[in-house]
Amino acid sequence: MREKYESLALVDLKAVAKARGLRGISTMKKDELVEAMLAADEKDKAEGKGVQQPKGVVTPKAVERKETKIREEVKAKEDSRNKEEKTTQAEEEKTLEELDSGISAHGILEVMPDGFGFIRCENYLPGENDVYVAPSQIRRFGLKTGDILEGNTRVRTQGEKFAALLYVKSINGYTPEESSKRYNFEDMTPIFPNERLHLEMPGASVAMRVMDLISPVGKGQRGMIVSPPKAGKTTLLKDVAKSVKRNSPEVHLIILLIDERPEEVTDIKEAIEGPNVEVIYSTFDELPEHHKRVSEMV
Repeated sequence: MREKYESLALVDLKAVAKARGLRGISTMKKDELVEAMLAADEKDKAEGKGVQQPKGVVTPKAVERKETKIREEVKAKEDSRNKEEKTTQAEEEKTLEELDSGISAHGILEVMPDGFGFIRCENYLPGENDVYVAPSQIRRFGLKTGDILEGNTRVRTQGEKFAALLYVKSINGYTPEESSKRYNFEDMTPIFPNERLHLEMPGASVAMRVMDLISPVGKGQRGMIVSPPKAGKTTLLKDVAKSVKRNSPEVHLIILLIDERPEEVTDIKEAIEGPNVEVIYSTFDELPEHHKRVSEMV
């Protein structure tokens, strides 16, 4: 009994002693109160009386029974929750398989002011083959305008104008988990170009060798060509693009043509072709808003 009394709090112990009719307990310490309770037990035992627990008093056995009951309830809830999660996961996998059209979408994302977005497939501008991206996916993966997305589309229903992205497979060439750790471009530290792009190559014009000698360029380089009309600016740009494509095949080449003639766009697209080459354009017959939109996307 000593262990049971010692396990009780002083307040509970005093309540038990008061219910048993012990006097002078208000000034007693816990050790003294335990001894008084043991003495009362011995007295009751000698007189043939059992120790009676007053109503409303919490005993160690009651506490233990309650803890056991709580543990059993918690375990039952966890088992039920795990079962529901497994069922939900199986249903989601089944739903994904049913909704997956098997068609892969790949392109540049444009996030609209309302929170949703579209994967632009043709010239970075709205078109019939665009793929809708839900706001929940944009928030979940932290997507921004200009991200290169790849994923499977959902089966299109009869009333849908655009196909919708079902799940994301890669963002800018990385998995969604790896892409979540990327830094904001605005927060990155700018540095000088430290990797050179060699432009001279066999069969190229002398201009490429002159550029290597007089104005060498590197990855991250900014440059400007200043010359009078019809001096060969477009020809020089084509030669530079061809040299980069030939000498640095790992470089993804994006050529943006603004306010150019359609025939010049065709000429450049035919002259510079390849898997890592994109020619984006907005010809002179387009509105200034169109020029601005294409420039921002690129």
